[in-house]
Amino acid sequence: MGNFLKQALTLARVSNLPTVWTNCLAGWGINAVALGHALAMPPSIGLQNAEPFSLLALLLGASLVYAGGCTLNDAFDEGFDRKYNPERPIPSRKVTSATAWILGMSELAAGSALLFLGAGCSALWITLLVCAILAYDFLHKRWAGSFLIMGSCRVLLWLTAATVGEAEDLAPQTLAWALCLGAYVVGITLFARGESKKREAPRNFSIILLFFPPLLALAGLTYWHQLDPTRQALVNLSGLLAAWIAYRSILHIKSKENGSLGKGVSLLLSGICATDAVAVAFYLPGLTGPCLLCVCLAQSLQKKFAAT
Repeated sequence: MGNFLKQALTLARVSNLPTVWTNCLAGWGINAVALGHALAMPPSIGLQNAEPFSLLALLLGASLVYAGGCTLNDAFDEGFDRKYNPERPIPSRKVTSATAWILGMSELAAGSALLFLGAGCSALWITLLVCAILAYDFLHKRWAGSFLIMGSCRVLLWLTAATVGEAEDLAPQTLAWALCLGAYVVGITLFARGESKKREAPRNFSIILLFFPPLLALAGLTYWHQLDPTRQALVNLSGLLAAWIAYRSILHIKSKENGSLGKGVSLLLSGICATDAVAVAFYLPGLTGPCLLCVCLAQSLQKKFAAT
């Protein structure tokens, strides 16, 4: 039982779950306070304004949806992994193909139900999220443009979280930061692909996308003069961390050492939490700390469970 649980967690890419949690907190938080003129609220505002059960259902439901998507990703890739990644749980026969399909579909269904019934998220955005996940799982080895679907999965997760508690409206700020996150995720895929295939154009464009969150933070500090000192400090801290993660990851990947590509991509994935921290620092400073802690948690989990 213990070994099966470990393999199930490996299939679920459990080390990336902190990035899912920060996506949920940022999407929910920014939309809620942006529509309510959050800048007039004290910097200490945080989780106390959320319905505890709805927020818990959001985090658990999104985690299950993510786990199901990753598990099904391995199920779709069984043939490819038998040839190129024989150590993965399915080709190594630690988990049967049938078990992976059942587990993945069950996680996806349970997570979707929890998001709709427990968190009160929009059925439309949940449906679009699940469709995007399945489309990516099926197409990512078949279509070169699948990186766009990967980016859209994160955007749709943000927008799904923004509708928690049956919220009907999406603030322009929510859409803008969701697209910023999507651009960052696209940058991760393009940079890794450019390095592995020695293509300069994808690498050069992807570097811009990887540094987009800290650049957006800098732009916000330059043009948003209403920010109080606390917000300014948190935006600076989060932006510098996001930039450092992007820089260190690029150095890792370009080092060409054994396993450097995987290490660099894993570090970039933890940077999703830093990107969310940059976003919430502007609107909901009380959530910046949890987002930054999730960077550390993701990197710690990556030492035990593969992130890719």
